[in-house]
Amino acid sequence: MWLDLFANNPRLAPDLLIETFGVHVPSYEEARIETPVTNEAKPVELRADSVIVLRNRGRPVLACVVEMQRDHDPHKVWTWPKYVTAVRARHKCQTILLVMWPRADGAERVSAPIVLGPSSIVTPYVIGLSALPLVTDPAQAIANPELATLSALAHAEGPHRESVLAATSAGVLAFGKKDAKEARTYTDYLSEALSEAASQLWRTLMGVASREYRSEWARGFVAEGRAEGKAEAVLAILRHRRLPVTEELRDRILACVDPEVTETWLERVFHVDSAEELLSHD
Repeated sequence: MWLDLFANNPRLAPDLLIETFGVHVPSYEEARIETPVTNEAKPVELRADSVIVLRNRGRPVLACVVEMQRDHDPHKVWTWPKYVTAVRARHKCQTILLVMWPRADGAERVSAPIVLGPSSIVTPYVIGLSALPLVTDPAQAIANPELATLSALAHAEGPHRESVLAATSAGVLAFGKKDAKEARTYTDYLSEALSEAASQLWRTLMGVASREYRSEWARGFVAEGRAEGKAEAVLAILRHRRLPVTEELRDRILACVDPEVTETWLERVFHVDSAEELLSHD
């Protein structure tokens, strides 16, 4: 699924390099997935998971070899430099090795510089699950729903659960207007990958948003969860709309165990001007 995110949006690679490592990425007009390099005379070897090339005015300015690495493989210290040098030779531009490590720890095992010889080193840029950028701004999520999806995967179990899932729902719904099938794939992926509590909130958000934005593809995700899950969704949407919530109001919302009341809040939460107004009729 992670590789599908890169295929759907090749800009994800430079965005991750900038957000995570502060890499200076040259100005570019186009980011495109390239067919992995092979030698037609000797059909072997180069099986990089993905190669993304940034071009400016048609000229390659940066290439990125993307590798998914689920376990430590000592053989990679021999193959990764081969990928990098082959791609560099083909496109005649600077080339970076980006390794995606879908685990919370252990990234240091694959991030050590690979010494080729005196003064010759290939350094992988390794992004583990815990290092993925935090996206809580709906505008950023709409601009890059793939980055938001990774952010939700990494941070939905932490203190930013509500804001990161609210932003991601905005990004995926906006993306669904262009590509309903892939947007459904992103929704399914997070529903499966997140914990039960986070998945319930995610489905509730997508269900509420589908009513608000009248997105047909998302209507299948309308939540039938507990009142507690809907109360969390109410708070997430209030935060998404940047409406302040006092501790007293937050406690009152979370304390509600009446599903009819929380369903009413969900129906009104997109249309009120304050959290106080949301609860004023109860």
